[in-house]
Amino acid sequence: MATVLLILDVQNGVIDRLNNTEPYLGRLASTIISARKANVKIIHVITGFRPGYPENHPNNSSVPSVVARGEYLEGHSSVQVHPAIAPASGEVVLIKRRVSAFFATELDMLLRCANAESIVVAGLITSGAVLSTVRQAMDMDYRVTVLEDCCMDRDEELHRVLMEKVFAGKTDVVSSKEWVQNVSIAEER
Repeated sequence: MATVLLILDVQNGVIDRLNNTEPYLGRLASTIISARKANVKIIHVITGFRPGYPENHPNNSSVPSVVARGEYLEGHSSVQVHPAIAPASGEVVLIKRRVSAFFATELDMLLRCANAESIVVAGLITSGAVLSTVRQAMDMDYRVTVLEDCCMDRDEELHRVLMEKVFAGKTDVVSSKEWVQNVSIAEER
């Protein structure tokens, strides 16, 4: 059984809209380095739209505000993975058009081709991409681990509630340090 680390929306355009991201990026970068050493497959998922926003539907509550700001167009720096966690050679960068990393993407195919039954989720925003992706992964029968300190939300209380009340009991919610220790132990075996 393989495990895949999913990094959600840690891209320039999202990081630029948040405060105090340096400690977060440091923890995440360290976690990614450890995952690479343990040969854990990593998939970076970013949000991006085609020129003219053909993915914009009038009933969608998220995309119109992005369109109004002219953000997240493919090829723009806002859709590039943040340099602090730049993908290594061979790491997939997957573009999504909606909140969940699974919706209308090839993520499930990539995970199945990697023989992944277990995914580890880190990224931005806890109440957005993390929540939507975790819930859909659970419905798709993946075992899910959420790295509590490698997820972040604009609202710290909402982040806490999601970790302690929504994800806990249905997923494994652990610190990046705890996960890295477990991955290191597994690698030694």
